[in-house]
Amino acid sequence: MEFPTRMVQEGAASFLIPQLVKSSSAHPDRSRSRAPVFYNPRMALNRDSAVLVIGAYQSMVGRELTVCEPMCGTGIRGIRLAIEVDEVRSVTLGDLNPSAIRLAMENARLNDVSEKVTVRLIEANTLLALHSKPLNRFDYVDIDPYGSPAPFLDSAVRACNKGGLIALTATDMAPLCGVYPRACLRKYGGLPLRVKYSKEVALRLIVGALVTAASRHELSTRPVFSFATDHYARVYALVDRGAKKVDACLKEMGFIIHDYESMDRGIVPLRLLRSMTSKQSSADRAIAGPLWLGELADESFCEEMLRVSERSYASSNRRLMAIVEKVKGGMGFPVGSYDLDTLCSKLKMPSMNADSVISTLRERGFKAVISHISQKAIKTDASGQVLISVMREVASTERN
Repeated sequence: MEFPTRMVQEGAASFLIPQLVKSSSAHPDRSRSRAPVFYNPRMALNRDSAVLVIGAYQSMVGRELTVCEPMCGTGIRGIRLAIEVDEVRSVTLGDLNPSAIRLAMENARLNDVSEKVTVRLIEANTLLALHSKPLNRFDYVDIDPYGSPAPFLDSAVRACNKGGLIALTATDMAPLCGVYPRACLRKYGGLPLRVKYSKEVALRLIVGALVTAASRHELSTRPVFSFATDHYARVYALVDRGAKKVDACLKEMGFIIHDYESMDRGIVPLRLLRSMTSKQSSADRAIAGPLWLGELADESFCEEMLRVSERSYASSNRRLMAIVEKVKGGMGFPVGSYDLDTLCSKLKMPSMNADSVISTLRERGFKAVISHISQKAIKTDASGQVLISVMREVASTERN
């Protein structure tokens, strides 16, 4: 290599990454961004999730898989898939950085998967476009850019087989979480919400953008596993073909209406858009969307992920396994969650234990769980006013 490297271990792979130049003044993230080839150890959970998802997907389809990662960096994700998922037949990696290509090729050689892994010096959309024809598409396409996946959605869905799987990572959380709403509208075609459950809204905006992009090509996409953590959001979705399936997906698009005063939130499907009036938007209310209103995961797929984890390196990532469990447990609930600390502050109450609130809600016949996004956020089918009433009851009990 034309730059110094060091060996690291992740999952079943040992691979080379650039040796960062240590500086007392530079933040580690800034040093990584200046490295000849980008590698972020903080995204190991993201890569672990890919191994687990592809393992579950392969188990369900029962055949060999072809994989594409058009922005590969060190190549570690694709190489791990080649090593850790038995039935991955071939992995195509691409990057525009010649140093990344050389390093990915060396890492494939070091891990003895050079026969499975092809590495190409090529722009991501161009690589995907070359694989947009039948019999040349991939079973799995992983889009993990620096920033937004939006510029790659059309080419990614076209390069995916019928019944295939597409993965998206978004690290531009400021636009998606409502800090820069115009940027979000430009990139994802929907308006965000600046609320405590904004990361869930971010996931729904990403899925909504994917559904819209796929529909232009008579393709449907439906999420099977999605989560938001740290500085990014991650979506895995199955791709299918047919106008009826596309229409069914589009029926699950719509808007979220958030009431800042009552803390309630409602949804308006796209087909009911004409019934929306100016009264639904005011100083106390905000509207987000269009975005995905359906489920952000598939229960049977999550269960398969948990089964596969018993024989996967990814199972050692306890944080990931907790996320899978919580995502699975959070299905079947209304859109959004309630942040207890925010409500306590609004109600001038001391902070309270989420488990006490959840158990009281369940005693009253409501469903309630902890959100995978925050330990202090509750997903429930109770209204905001019912939740507030329960919190006051819990606070009174704890005082006595």
